[in-house]
Amino acid sequence: MPGSNGVRPGMGDPLRALFLVEYALGHRTHAQFLQQHLTADPRYDAQLIRLSRPGVIADLLTKLQIPPLHRRGLDFWIWWLMQYKRAQVRRALRHRDPAELDLIYFHTQTAAAAVLDLPKTIPAVVSIDLTWKLVFRESRYLQSPAFEPAYRLEQRIFDRSDLIVSFSDWAAASVIEDYRIPASKVVVVRNGITLPGEPGNGNGAIVNGAAHHKANGTGPLRLGFIGNGFERKGGDLLLRVHQERFADLAHLTLVTKDPPLTNGHRNVSIHSDLAWDDLMTRVLPEFDLFVFPARFDYSPYAVIEAMSAGVPVVATRVGAIPEMVKDGVNGFLLESCREAPLVDRMEWAISNRSHLPAMGAQARQHASASYAAALNYPRLLDLLASVAR
Repeated sequence: MPGSNGVRPGMGDPLRALFLVEYALGHRTHAQFLQQHLTADPRYDAQLIRLSRPGVIADLLTKLQIPPLHRRGLDFWIWWLMQYKRAQVRRALRHRDPAELDLIYFHTQTAAAAVLDLPKTIPAVVSIDLTWKLVFRESRYLQSPAFEPAYRLEQRIFDRSDLIVSFSDWAAASVIEDYRIPASKVVVVRNGITLPGEPGNGNGAIVNGAAHHKANGTGPLRLGFIGNGFERKGGDLLLRVHQERFADLAHLTLVTKDPPLTNGHRNVSIHSDLAWDDLMTRVLPEFDLFVFPARFDYSPYAVIEAMSAGVPVVATRVGAIPEMVKDGVNGFLLESCREAPLVDRMEWAISNRSHLPAMGAQARQHASASYAAALNYPRLLDLLASVAR
């Protein structure tokens, strides 16, 4: 692509790239690893801009939502959010000449509406962990024509993009089938992590997967849950089942920024402000079993984190989780919003505790093969470089 002086940069020159990344929930982890690998890659002269959530006003509007209207899209929340992000990106670009860029990258499509304001000569890549048609079809939303404005805007973003990178086969299939985007424009590069202390990450102790001291099987079974959006991710269901049936048999640790309001739970620990390195090296490795009964989710980092730490996973069959958890091998899959299967698997874990370390080792192996940041982020940057050049 020609620069502002009409001369294309030399093939040996660093790529002038701008990365605009949503910075909320699991997207923070993506931004963290993307920044690490960009900094270490000499092919890129890149700036990464973190796009924060809309803030206090949006949080207030969320709390004031009327559920029957929200479930039908009658508050146009998603369309409004995409327009907010569009204005946010415009502000970020205010002091830059887009014509000087060799590449622009958006994560996710919710933040990518501003690509429609850029010259088509600028290569643009959008990475996603969902499509809104998937969300509206498979989650708590009801089918409604009020979602059409969001669909149309998302369609235009996908059409304009030179490449769409999906975290999962689940979301990639939706882009191709629901939005009729050519398969040649869609590629799957899974999200991933690298444990603290391992090659490709910073300081900290390496977690030794299945070789935890918990392998002796003494004391109460240690259950863990990680997730903001406590109710959407099934934390309330897990807590209720634990208190009613397992409080004397298992200890439950909840890691969430929006913990339950009530106190006095038996055999429960809650962490609401925990650094990621502490989570990965001190808290998560102590779990015997990670339980994630999400009502709906996409490509949750929490499941990858648990598997990477050698912890078997019980999770619901929603979003891309079936690509992560192999039922009966490195964990178990459940139907969402059902208490009986969750109780059954927790009873199995208590009665068959000796089988959990081997399942944890399988989880660690699968995470290392498919969800290692040290493998997936260099692959992502290779793809982006090929688009830019």
